[in-house]
Amino acid sequence: MSESYRSGSHLCRPFLITSYFAGPDGRWTAAVPSCCPQGSRADDEPCILRIDHNRIRKTGPEHPLAVVRCRTHGCGFTLYPHGFAPYRRQPVLKVAPDGGPVDTEEVGLDQDFADTVFAAALDADAGRPWARDCHDSMPEFFWGTQGRHLGLATRLMGLARDLGDRAREAVAAVLSISGLMQRERSSAKGYRALGRAVCDLLRRLRGRPVSKAFSILVSGHLVGLWGEPGLWDSDRRDLIRSPFCGPGTASAP
Repeated sequence: MSESYRSGSHLCRPFLITSYFAGPDGRWTAAVPSCCPQGSRADDEPCILRIDHNRIRKTGPEHPLAVVRCRTHGCGFTLYPHGFAPYRRQPVLKVAPDGGPVDTEEVGLDQDFADTVFAAALDADAGRPWARDCHDSMPEFFWGTQGRHLGLATRLMGLARDLGDRAREAVAAVLSISGLMQRERSSAKGYRALGRAVCDLLRRLRGRPVSKAFSILVSGHLVGLWGEPGLWDSDRRDLIRSPFCGPGTASAP
């Protein structure tokens, strides 16, 4: 497991995802939700939110992220763009900041998953091992990193061997993939077989980029990688929470 899930740590905290829009001056503006993570469930007192500042990240999203404060609940939180979980350098799926598809000439799985947390699985499926040494030049990716990223990918798809049946079934349900296929692919061994198993399931994901990305983020919560995600629909002005999430839903290995 590449990132631990510790009760009471920052990795347990719920987080919110929203759209970002580019203005005429090139600056990105976040669609601010009507409530904070603490007030996103039934709450008698409405949230009073304001953008405190914009935070620039060295890795991950290519635009500053809005940090919002809630006067009602006395908390601050970052608004993450579509496809990103807290502290992740790569998205789980390529989505434009405003929630639309990314303009690309890539086809197949690369269209959605190249340069994401699943890139290692795509390369493994194609028989492209990452560099094991740097004798001639410094490679961009190393074998050990590919193994760690493959571990993350198998966990997100519910294929990790240490997952219990309940967690595996929850992932299959939230991703709308075949539980039988998932169980069959979970016996894969070796980097190419693991990559193929992950890609087999990725090909069966359906829906708009925003929906697919949100489902994968929910899966990450269910297997204990990060807190519960909430998705702000700026068109309907509605906070979407997965019915598969709730108190105590993060699964232990």
